[in-house]
Amino acid sequence: MTTDALFDRWADLWGAGMREVWTGYTTAQDTILAQGRALVGQTPAEVVHTEGHVRVLRYTPLVERPLPVPVLCVPSLINHYYVMDLIPERSLVRSMLERGIDVYMLDWGIATEADRSITMDDFITERLGRAIRVVREQSGQPAISLLGYCMGGLMSSLYSVLFPQDVATLINLAGPINYHDDGIYSQWTHREWLDVDLMVDTLGNIPAELLNVTFKLVRPTDEIVRALDWWEHRDDPAFTRRFVAMQLWTNDPTPFPGEVFRKYIKEFYQENRLMRGDLTINGQAIDLGRLMIPTLTIAARRDHIAPWRSVAALHDLAGSTDKELVVIERGHIGMVMGHDAPLKLWPRLGDWLVARSVG
Repeated sequence: MTTDALFDRWADLWGAGMREVWTGYTTAQDTILAQGRALVGQTPAEVVHTEGHVRVLRYTPLVERPLPVPVLCVPSLINHYYVMDLIPERSLVRSMLERGIDVYMLDWGIATEADRSITMDDFITERLGRAIRVVREQSGQPAISLLGYCMGGLMSSLYSVLFPQDVATLINLAGPINYHDDGIYSQWTHREWLDVDLMVDTLGNIPAELLNVTFKLVRPTDEIVRALDWWEHRDDPAFTRRFVAMQLWTNDPTPFPGEVFRKYIKEFYQENRLMRGDLTINGQAIDLGRLMIPTLTIAARRDHIAPWRSVAALHDLAGSTDKELVVIERGHIGMVMGHDAPLKLWPRLGDWLVARSVG
């Protein structure tokens, strides 16, 4: 929505009582969030592995004989997994199941004080590694597909470089690779005004509430747009259902484990080591040119969280001869569960994955 259109809507509604709109919207927030819990993540699944608060789910197949090579979905470390299974009609997971793909999900859970000192290296090689091993054992396949979203795309890419024997194909869905871009997070994290050591040493895990405020400050007018949308469509059950589920997810981040945050900000945002070529994970150098497996990179042209050129860097650097770059005319979240995701993203992702899931 353009700024002019936003103000036109604001002016139209102000005469009818904009104060009433905003009061009604803010009053409804608690109800909205409470109702959202019952709406999201409805696709039937079985928990096949637990490790503390980390879980691996296997979704119930929708076909009699799923394709041999399964896919493990890897969400961001600081957002709940159900973004890929929001509600039945906006579920990337369900769309893959309908194509006959055997779908697993990594649920990172909610970080606790015990996670404060666990490093990013261990999250990738140990926790993600164990989840991959579980899926390999469950499926009987020596290598599986990884579908990483946002930070999960970065982590999946790094794992694939380190352990290519475990990964049959890689999909990086809006996972940033080049952190010196024109995005606002790249600007906000400059070492001149962000002392990451002070933050972690003081706070430990970065609180979810602080993360949520940061997300809202990136695009502060979004909250006004949501209030207007809610008011105009509050008597439409279908809209309200989608709205409630989306509101839950956008207001439901999880704490950022302290030592992961320290490395992520320092070595990726501030030093851009992955692009410089001197990033190491558990002492092993990361060279994306060694990524020889089939690789699909999907970026969103209007992404304000992971600018599309930052994501597309993986396509440029990967050494694979079987690689493809798709740029969707959407934003970071809308590309995955927006109204046109079933037309723009899901078919292209599904076609690519099905063609490489036959074993």
